[in-house]
Amino acid sequence: EHALQSPEEHQAWDVLMACLGQLRLAPSGHVVGIDMTAAIKIAEARGCDLAAVSELLQAAEAGMIEGLTKRESD
Repeated sequence: EHALQSPEEHQAWDVLMACLGQLRLAPSGHVVGIDMTAAIKIAEARGCDLAAVSELLQAAEAGMIEGLTKRESD
């Protein structure tokens, strides 16, 4: 159901994995997202389809935040 299928999805996943050190944090220390500027620069340097990857990264960011929020509340 959630498997990566298109080349753009694989590119977005690779960029997301490369950006895990580029997280935006709230003053409390909770993750509030990824640094999209850094992510797009990484995608650009890797020759990715920037329009597709930027859209997919937004969805990935939302899923990451949702998962982290759920994990913290358990």
